[in-house]
Amino acid sequence: MWSKVRQLLNQWLPASSAPSSGQVTEVHELLDRSEEEQDAFREWKRREGDVSFLERLRHAYNIHRAGMDPEDESLDFLEFQTTNGFILYLQEDPELAAEAVHIMDDLRDRIRKLGYRLAVSDRRIRDRQGRRETVEKHYLKPPLNRATDEPTDQLYGNITIELLKCTGHACNLKFITTYYTDRSYLPPHDFGHLMDELIG
Repeated sequence: MWSKVRQLLNQWLPASSAPSSGQVTEVHELLDRSEEEQDAFREWKRREGDVSFLERLRHAYNIHRAGMDPEDESLDFLEFQTTNGFILYLQEDPELAAEAVHIMDDLRDRIRKLGYRLAVSDRRIRDRQGRRETVEKHYLKPPLNRATDEPTDQLYGNITIELLKCTGHACNLKFITTYYTDRSYLPPHDFGHLMDELIG
């Protein structure tokens, strides 16, 4: 819907209102997959593309967990004080880059099966001097706590799945958990347990 609104606005704007080459333009819209994209996602699942990626992720994570040097240079794991996750470097891996949107949406679906709710899915497009950068994001939060007198079980914290595209090409995909440390929340579950949930 938002893409159609943007197309109409572009048609209505006079040519003189178009940004000069030095200006920065930014579009923020809801992320809404087309029927063609949804069909491609279902076909990818039917061909077990998700299984293939999860096997690759499992292998890389087991090596990381064992403290060994990574074998897969397209995958890296992040561990900080209140943030954990992994990143896929897609520029050097055309096969992985071609599946990036499907991987992103599959991770979203798997996290929702753990009881998470999808807070927002959006897209930001930024143009500057002929260079376009697109960030697609799924932001998921744990279930709401109905018992107000008890600390909230934040599960693994809030989860962001973010795909960066540079001039139409997938650059990287991040899967990030961020948790709270104040007394309103129970300590987060171990990130390793989340990875076990994802990779089986």
